[in-house]
Amino acid sequence: MDDPTAQQTAPQSNRDEELDKALVADLIEQPKQLDKLARILLIISFVMPVLYAIGLKLFSGAEASSSSIWLMVSAFLSWFVSLLLSLFALLSGKGNRDKAGKGSAAGNKGKPVTVEALYLASARSKRRRLLASSLFCFTGICFAGITVFSAAFPGLSSMPSSANFVLIHGSEFTMGSPETEVERSTDETQHQVKVSDFYMGKYEVTVGEFKRFIAESGYKTDAEKAGDSYVWNGSKAVLTKGVNWRYGVSGRVRPKSEENHPVVHVSWNDAVEYCRWLSEKTGKWYRLPTEAEWEYACRAGSRTPFNKGGNITTSQANYDGNYPYNNNRRGQYRAKTVAVDTFTPNAWGLYNMHGNVWEWCDDVYSGTYYDECKAKGLVENPGGPAPEVGSPRVVRGGSWYFPAVNCRSAYRNYNPPDSRFNFVGFRLVFVP
Repeated sequence: MDDPTAQQTAPQSNRDEELDKALVADLIEQPKQLDKLARILLIISFVMPVLYAIGLKLFSGAEASSSSIWLMVSAFLSWFVSLLLSLFALLSGKGNRDKAGKGSAAGNKGKPVTVEALYLASARSKRRRLLASSLFCFTGICFAGITVFSAAFPGLSSMPSSANFVLIHGSEFTMGSPETEVERSTDETQHQVKVSDFYMGKYEVTVGEFKRFIAESGYKTDAEKAGDSYVWNGSKAVLTKGVNWRYGVSGRVRPKSEENHPVVHVSWNDAVEYCRWLSEKTGKWYRLPTEAEWEYACRAGSRTPFNKGGNITTSQANYDGNYPYNNNRRGQYRAKTVAVDTFTPNAWGLYNMHGNVWEWCDDVYSGTYYDECKAKGLVENPGGPAPEVGSPRVVRGGSWYFPAVNCRSAYRNYNPPDSRFNFVGFRLVFVP
């Protein structure tokens, strides 16, 4: 006769084996969908922002908007959700492991718990993959976030980024204004100029950037040395004690919210010293633009009084809207600076070339210099007349206080190199 015990043992063994297989399948398959979703989210959180940031780095003309910050927020949330899903998958697997361990212990005394061993090996592998991929993706998100944030909010970055410069391809152009241009000045004689390639800052140098320069160099500006600066009070410039680069147009200390406004109360000497410091720090040659470079970049291929066309409005630039150009309608008078990325840039991606603050140029001013250049025919990379001690330096672009006519692309003005006002700042150029 057959042994009934053996007959009972065989089906029991088969049932145990089937149970083990079922538990193993449950262990592997149950968290599988969570893992799959986590991997998809992890890939999205890494690929989108990193590709976007690489695009900003590779293309100097590319620019980030403030809305791109939401891309970074979404990427971080996606990464965080993927992390939670992966952890939940591990915890789900742990619950299966415990059930499997109990089931095997109940029906397989003396047998090795192969399901638990399989779980432990799988869990270790998952943890290693999770840690490596999460750290890799988080590093990528941080890199992209820094790149996008500095490009979207240039004034909040304490150092100029290469993404904040535009490559200006040099060429020949007609500098000055035609005699038919309304309200032109006599020192704007048209002449032919050829400039070489250079990079120009998209934005005026900000309070935040200048603040870092002062903190790291210990430099004392002309306003700090003299203990005063000029504040325009509505009718004239008043020399006001205690005012320096930390102050705004009203003569009050700038709030934190204005660190992305152009720095004012800085002299030509201060601007040159900033360029020298930045050049030493970065190994790149930063300087003020020549007058020819400034006008060429401002025009961006245009031949009209403004790079926007024949006229300009206060929705396009920050000037005194009570004094429009050529019978244009009146506009807003803000009586202050605005953030450096305000308004639409010109055709070459440069912001606030008209208005906001006058911008120091490297050149010495001379009312007859354009006539001298015209007599020579074509001049290449002109640097202005030979400097002498105290020679006045050119400022360009107009400002928040001045009328629209002073914002014209060809308009020239000048100040002594140690002068400082609440309507003059500067912009950088660098040549690789």
